[in-house]
Amino acid sequence: MSKRKVVLGIVGFGFLLAACEPEKLERGKEMAVEAERHKVKRITQEDMEARALAAGDTIVGLIEGAFLQLAEAQPKEQELFVGDPAKLPMVQKILQRYNAQLTRLKFATEAEAKQYLSQHNLSDMKGAPKANVQLSVRDQEFLYQRPIVIKRRNCASCDEPSLLDFSAPSLEKLRVFSAQGKPNGYEEGQIAGVWQISFPKKKVVEQITLKTKVSRRGRGGFFGSNPDSVNKK
Repeated sequence: MSKRKVVLGIVGFGFLLAACEPEKLERGKEMAVEAERHKVKRITQEDMEARALAAGDTIVGLIEGAFLQLAEAQPKEQELFVGDPAKLPMVQKILQRYNAQLTRLKFATEAEAKQYLSQHNLSDMKGAPKANVQLSVRDQEFLYQRPIVIKRRNCASCDEPSLLDFSAPSLEKLRVFSAQGKPNGYEEGQIAGVWQISFPKKKVVEQITLKTKVSRRGRGGFFGSNPDSVNKK
């Protein structure tokens, strides 16, 4: 065998190895991903609290987003959602997934609100409202709580009533007067109540294991199959 043939043979073998290498690397990646998927991860209480907090924030975001729309359009056919926000289609879907219960706590006075927020760690070091999740060992449930804050209506310059109270039991009471509009009116940022959502610990663990993600909006928007119905008069 000549020296030239030997060199050509070595070069050809090198090209063959190079051609096979990407396939080996790809198989190696697939095996690593599969091994990671089947690896049993220890779920900590911090993981569960973070999951309940994320789900709670999503639910409250959906409700308050829907209420902002309802406050401006005032559609009679959808006023039931203000009295029972758990019936909002996307909210209902998430609550059912976790077998969770949604309630609202309304405060009678500002003093009552301040005391409750302090007792349940619902304000930060500067006094700003924040969400919190606590585990009830007896009930094996995570209680998610977020203060309901009086907000300005979704417009640049609204006439009175210019504020929104998401703790209101009906559509007609969703808009509220400011202190400038009435002597006993509300202040923007005032705490009116608390959103409360109870998540069974078992269902939280189940959702972490399934690695599901909550969608903030469905094809039908906040109110179901017709996302624009809220804008119709």
